[in-house]
Amino acid sequence: MTSDNRLYIGIDLGGTAIKGGLVQADGVIVENKSIPTEADRGVDHVIHRMVGLVREMSDRAGALQRVAEAVGLGVPGTLSHATGMVIAPPNLPGWRNVPIVRRLVEATGFRVVLENDANAAAWGEYCCGAGRGCRSMVMITLGTGVGGGFVFDGRLFRGSHESGAEVGHMIVVPGERLCGCGQRGCLEAYASASNTALRAVERLRAGESSRLRTVFESGAALTSEDVVTAAEQGDPLAREVWRETCELLATAMVSLQHTIDPERFVLAGGMSKAGDRLIAPVREAAARFASPIFGKPPDVCIALLGSDAGLVGAAMAARDA
Repeated sequence: MTSDNRLYIGIDLGGTAIKGGLVQADGVIVENKSIPTEADRGVDHVIHRMVGLVREMSDRAGALQRVAEAVGLGVPGTLSHATGMVIAPPNLPGWRNVPIVRRLVEATGFRVVLENDANAAAWGEYCCGAGRGCRSMVMITLGTGVGGGFVFDGRLFRGSHESGAEVGHMIVVPGERLCGCGQRGCLEAYASASNTALRAVERLRAGESSRLRTVFESGAALTSEDVVTAAEQGDPLAREVWRETCELLATAMVSLQHTIDPERFVLAGGMSKAGDRLIAPVREAAARFASPIFGKPPDVCIALLGSDAGLVGAAMAARDA
């Protein structure tokens, strides 16, 4: 156990759940809890639920005869770390220009630090997970969308407008698939877990043959894991979809390698559970695409903290602010 008795409260706000936890200075989770967000009941209701979770975690710290020092809050979508304002989170209806830091400070009395959820997760992995020990790291989260977080020389990179590291919206196939952001050809439109599955579904609807048709016609939602499994079993359609996902992900990583030269890439999110079935083809494609004149390619590995990365990273952001 760490000799540092301080604890930090991490809050990971999502569209369906709010995760809260007490985290030690070394990143070890002492206590955690998840409650439904109930986002459809409005901004005030969700903030009330967050305040209750913060108070509960503070009480738990007291019961352990320890002190909660500060609160770190990870929120999806656009926000301002500098002003403590949530601007437009995609899965929280009605949240526009909400002064979340001020409201939590007023309600709880704690110092509160706000981070984008992808940045918080990246910071968690950098401090306590797969990025530990390296100087620079890029984390790419592969879930419903594609998120990113950059750490350079021990500091999060946010960009001049606090909207940096949007890896999912790098254009990898100009003018092609429409992305939810309004651009065409974004990495997210191809290599997210949901769009990997969707590309397979589109081909099944067009009449192509595949062992995936059994899942498709059963009425069950076809997933990226179904695509990976079928590809591993030699299904031609699934292999082609999965190859494209991995090659476009490698394309983005090579572009980032030649632009910012990170020491390590960390892949996170639901699709990262594919493990070596993801890592091996991504590494192979990156090795084919990268120019040897830029030196050895960076490490590529799977995140270690899983679904706790955002909570831990938010708490570590509060520790380090």
